[in-house]
Order: sequence, then C-alpha cells, then structure tokens
Amino acid sequence: MTPTPALAHVVLAASSSKSTANPLLTFLPLIAIGLLAYFFFIRPQQRKSQAARQAQGAGFEVGDEVQTVGGIIGTVLEVHGDRYTLLTGALDDEGNLDGPQPTRIVFVRQAIARKIDHIEPAPAESATGELGEHDGGTEGGADTGGDGHGGEADQA
Repeated sequence: MTPTPALAHVVLAASSSKSTANPLLTFLPLIAIGLLAYFFFIRPQQRKSQAARQAQGAGFEVGDEVQTVGGIIGTVLEVHGDRYTLLTGALDDEGNLDGPQPTRIVFVRQAIARKIDHIEPAPAESATGELGEHDGGTEGGADTGGDGHGGEADQA
C-alpha cells in the first residue's frame, strides 16, 4: 500500500465517523453562563457605580458646608481640580469664624462624603419665652429660702 491510498483511507474513515461532538456544542454552556453572569452581575454593578460617579461628579462649590469620611465638618474655600480646601470651625450669622482658631485642610474629592444642609436656628424670642415659663415653674429658688427643701421646710 502506498502512502497516498493509506492517507485517503484514514481521511475517509474520519469523515465517515459521526461520533465526535462539535466543539461549539461543548463550549455553548460555558458561553451561556458567561453571558448570564455579565447581564446579571457585572452590568448592573457598572451602572450603579456610574450613577454614583455622576452624582458625585457635580462636585461642591465654594461656600458649601461638607462632611468628610473622617467626620470633619468644614466650609469649602477653594477648589483646584479634585483638591478641596476646607476651613474648619464654627461660623456665626455673618459667615465669620466664631470660637477657636480656624484650620485649613486640603482633601481630595473622594474624601468628602456629603454636603451638609444648613439648618436655620429657631427664633430667639420663642426659645427665650418658653425657657422663661418653664424655668419659673420648676426652679422655685425664691420661696425655698435657698435650702432646696421646698416651701414646707421654711414654715416649720
């Protein structure tokens, strides 16, 4: 037998045998699992992180009061790219610092957690009026004579 008829015999035997499976059918379940994982796990996470980046991407403006991830509260003084200079300390009604000496700290954008909404204090008149009525009924220092036992102790 010459090499050419032997080679033809092997090719003919291989093509007539249909018992071998198609490689595409073998990998089809793996491809399906990969696609399901992408659409159920990876893609929703990418959308969620993109939405979070867009919400934070708006940034903060000069004058905003913010809180850092470490709990530091301050007012934005300067913005240079992704670096924010915060001024810490209490502000009075006119926006001037009140109390201890102010501190300037520079933070990157990722270190700023959220913007703090400015809370207006309650009007001074209503707070003073309520305290005056409340304190007058509970203190009773004038009729106790300063001993703190109440009015009956003074009568005895």
